[in-house]
Amino acid sequence: RVLRCRPIITCQRRGKMIDNGDDEEEKRQPSLLVVPPSGPCTAHALRLHPGEPLMPSLRSAADVILARQPPEKCSSVFVMTCVGSLKDVTLRLANASRVGNDDAASSMKSMPSASTIGGQSLGKSKGSSNDIRRWKQRFEIVSLVGTWSRDGGCHLHISLSDDEGKTIGGHLIDGDVFTTVELVLGTAEGIEFSRQHDDKTGYRELVPLQLPNDRNHSERRQWGKQIASTFLLGVAFGTVLQLRAYGTRKS
Repeated sequence: RVLRCRPIITCQRRGKMIDNGDDEEEKRQPSLLVVPPSGPCTAHALRLHPGEPLMPSLRSAADVILARQPPEKCSSVFVMTCVGSLKDVTLRLANASRVGNDDAASSMKSMPSASTIGGQSLGKSKGSSNDIRRWKQRFEIVSLVGTWSRDGGCHLHISLSDDEGKTIGGHLIDGDVFTTVELVLGTAEGIEFSRQHDDKTGYRELVPLQLPNDRNHSERRQWGKQIASTFLLGVAFGTVLQLRAYGTRKS
C-alpha cells in the first residue's frame, strides 16, 4: 500500500520595513505556526538498568514502539520526560553546521573553548568542526529531548550536571547508565517524522509529514453502508406493502 504524505508547513513569518533614521532594517513579527494538529498522543514508560548502554537502548526502545504502530497510523517517537544518572558519556558539542558560515564562526570565537569544560577529546565529527568529547565520571541527567524516525534516524540532546552542580550539554553520542534512567517516550498519531538532507546545514533535518486520515475515510464508508442498507430496507418494505395492496384489490 502506497501512503501519500503531505509536508507540514512548520512556520511562516510576516515582516515589514521600518525607518530607523539613516538605516532601514526589517522588523519581523513572531513566527506563525501553521502545523495541523496530530491525533492522540500515547505514552510509553520504561526503565534502563545500571551498566546498560544509553543510545543502543534508546534506539531499541524506539524501534519496538514503532513496530507496534501501523505505519499508516503513526511514524513518530519523541521524548516526553527523562530522569536518571550516567557514569560515562560522549557528546558532540555545539557548532553552527557542517557547511561554511562566517557569521557563526565569528560568534563562536567569543565563546569558551571546549577544553575549559573538561572531558577527553575524541576529535571532530566527520565532515564538520564539531568537537566530540567523552567524560568518564558520574552525572545526573537534567534533561533529555529529541525525536526518532521510522527509518532509523534520531536527534537527541542531553543536559548533565556533575557533583558540583556544573552543567554540560550537547548532542548525545552515547553513555552508560549509572543507577537508573527512567524514561517516558511518546507517539503522536497522524504524524511521520521524516529526515531529509538540508543543504544549508549539511545534516539530515526533520521534515514532519501528515499521514492520511484513514479514520475519516472509514467513517464515511461506514455511513455510506448504513445509508445504503436503510434505503434498500425501505425499498423492500415499500414493495411488500404494494404487493399486499395489489392482492387485496384483486381479491
